[in-house]
Order: sequence, then C-alpha cells, then structure tokens
Amino acid sequence: MSTTELLLRTSFEGRVQRTLQSYFRRPNDVLLRESLIATGLTEEEADSCLELLNDRFTVSEIMYSLRQGGTFRRYEEERAREAAEEA
Repeated sequence: MSTTELLLRTSFEGRVQRTLQSYFRRPNDVLLRESLIATGLTEEEADSCLELLNDRFTVSEIMYSLRQGGTFRRYEEERAREAAEEA
C-alpha cells in the first residue's frame, strides 16, 4: 500500500471521500447520510451532500464543495484544539 493510500485511509477527507464513493456501489440515501454523520460531518453537511448527489454531482464536485465550505479545515482545527487541551 502506498503512502498516499495510507494517508487517505486515516484522514477525515479520505474517509468522507470513500463514504461518498460507496454510494455508487450501493445507493441508499439513509445509509449514506448516517455514514457521513458517523464519519464526522454535521447533519447539515450530510444533507447537503445528498442534495448534490441527487442533483447528479460527482464525488469530486462534492468534495470540492466541502473544501470550499471549510468542512475539512473546521475538522482539523477541532482536532488541533483537542490535542492542545490534552497536552
């Protein structure tokens, strides 16, 4: 397994991307929504992803939208704050 694959396996962004990709193997809106929330997205972000999927956006376009909305930045800032509090 390459270093990139290992990083994707553990990063928040990678987990969200793989969850979105799984929708195309087994389309199930309820399961996808619950999986996205379990991954760490807010309910609003998960609902937004579902709307974009229903509007026929690709995973890349949805990921771009999440990046532009600051989803991944917010998550990383929360993790950094938690790590600082533990130290």
